[in-house]
Amino acid sequence: MIALLEAVGGRTLGSFIDMPEIAFHAVKAELPAERIRQLLSDLDSEAHDTDIQLFKFHGVMYFRPTGQSLAVTEDGEGEDTEIPEGRVELPPIAAILDGAPNLQHQALKGRLLFDDPDNLSAHYQPGERKHGTAMASLVVHGEMVEGQSDPLQRLVYVLPIMQPDPHSMNRSEHVPDEIFFEDRIARAVRRMFEGEGAVPAQAPSVCVINLSIGDPARPFIHTPSPWARLLDWLSWKYRVLFCVSAGNYMDAIDIGLSGPDYLALTDQEKVKHVLKCIQAQLSGRRILSPADSINAISVGATHSDSVENYHQGQRTDLLPNASLFSPAARLGHGFRRSVKPEILFPGGRQLYRTPALNSQSLYCLDGALGAPGQKVAWDSNQAGALSQTVHTRGTSNATALATRSAARIYEVLDALRSEHGEDIPQGLISVLIKALLVHGAKQDDGACKAITAALKTPENSRQLKEVMARYLGYGSVEIERVLACTEQRGTVLGCGEIRENEIHEYRLPLPPGLSSSQVWRRMVVTLAWFSPVNPDHRNFREAKLEISPVGSWGDLPLKLARQDADHNQVLRGTVQHEVVEGSKQIAAYQDGDTILLHVACKKDATASLDDTIPYGLAVTLEVAEGIQIPIYEQLRARLQPQVAVGAAVGVR
Repeated sequence: MIALLEAVGGRTLGSFIDMPEIAFHAVKAELPAERIRQLLSDLDSEAHDTDIQLFKFHGVMYFRPTGQSLAVTEDGEGEDTEIPEGRVELPPIAAILDGAPNLQHQALKGRLLFDDPDNLSAHYQPGERKHGTAMASLVVHGEMVEGQSDPLQRLVYVLPIMQPDPHSMNRSEHVPDEIFFEDRIARAVRRMFEGEGAVPAQAPSVCVINLSIGDPARPFIHTPSPWARLLDWLSWKYRVLFCVSAGNYMDAIDIGLSGPDYLALTDQEKVKHVLKCIQAQLSGRRILSPADSINAISVGATHSDSVENYHQGQRTDLLPNASLFSPAARLGHGFRRSVKPEILFPGGRQLYRTPALNSQSLYCLDGALGAPGQKVAWDSNQAGALSQTVHTRGTSNATALATRSAARIYEVLDALRSEHGEDIPQGLISVLIKALLVHGAKQDDGACKAITAALKTPENSRQLKEVMARYLGYGSVEIERVLACTEQRGTVLGCGEIRENEIHEYRLPLPPGLSSSQVWRRMVVTLAWFSPVNPDHRNFREAKLEISPVGSWGDLPLKLARQDADHNQVLRGTVQHEVVEGSKQIAAYQDGDTILLHVACKKDATASLDDTIPYGLAVTLEVAEGIQIPIYEQLRARLQPQVAVGAAVGVR
């Protein structure tokens, strides 16, 4: 290999990397530009062949470009914001792998557990710690609204994996050419849970890891990328949840209408027209590696934030007054047409620059640091300016908010253990967080109507649920629904470890107040698991779990019907999320009757599934607010842990 490189004037940039667990064997190399031009010319010729032996060597499966920026942020200064300082000491549940943050910023001081084994922070100049500062700000505080925030009461572990690129125009953050993303990620996660050399484990309490970065040179096409395969293996090995950004689409949108013609449309017509334009770009809007990871939760962005008033100027909101995904979002599907990204969180309203001439129809992304968007902490290049904030947008923001929500879910689960004596093993906490993070997702009715009006055709009408999932995933998450119950809504939790061909049985008590009534009701069922992976098998995922009622949803006394996602598509990943509703007359039943749910485990990409598979389960039953049926109390009073093989159950 080295001889073939040298024969064409190339060289290796570092040592070979070998990760047999994910079938990744690679080396980074540099070739003269004229050799690449020769290759492209040869492949364009009638022979479609080349004489360059390096590219014909049977020992190489793929050649891929590298050296892309992983995080691009706008230059500029923010505004001073009064942020109450605080210091926390509880061990971290959330970790961030990103660029280095400004540890002295008022929003972050005393709130981060910073670990920089390679001293990457030394590469930064003042004002360059922007992306890491913004992401840490969102994980710790969420979106700052009028200077108010509700900071996490635990430390957040931060390990930088990026550094400024001295050769780029704006020194954007990247991983150097001679280093593999995969190696830095693997080392970072191993350091958290096992330690490195003589250094002990640095953050063994972490349950969720935030990755608000993606590789723009590696959009998802057919098979999981090495980076995604690595996250899958690490997730399985350490039983840790990764929240990964789906990626942003930075290109312009050509709406094909002049300024006056566009302005003549109603808001509803504008949304319909722009959705068709976005559909035409689908092949260029694929999710970025590593969002194709099957064990991770991939996060998309909604076109929303908490800003009430802002100066629009020469900017256009291409999706006005719509509860839709961000117009700069990257879209699914995932591996084997699974639901990706699974969930959406607010990513800020993304505006576009209005063309200078009425005849022009190309709208370019506006990257201004003012409103709208989400207010985040910002690294200033002015000495002593440690309280600046700006407004930013994107799936990076949405992912950080998902990670923050996962940390908040942990506190609820921890309270269940400490205050109510629920038996939730530590090794199942992360997978239960994964289930609950998706459990709060629901496809927005307004978004579904807008997409149906714009994109439904006679050809895709039977696959419309798959079309909807491509744009909305399982839906946008209302995290407060997950964190607390109401009188009319109760949530039951379960978790366990299951082997091939086993069935775990869950009995959900039927609230007697619903018997024979005719009220609207909804049941949400979410099953999540971590699967071992087989990189040598085309199906990749070794464990296929499924939850189903005994009989069908319609045969249950509650007479429920599936909403939202396609019944086949929900089984292709590692999260099955079902929303079932009913409004017909409920059958009469006795106090003590139950709904019987089965969790089944089958092998997939393996001849024999030897491992036990960790899973988390959440089931919510609700009626409309104001209906005088105490669902929560009736569930709680009747719930008994009738679950096979040591799974744990609790009601919140």
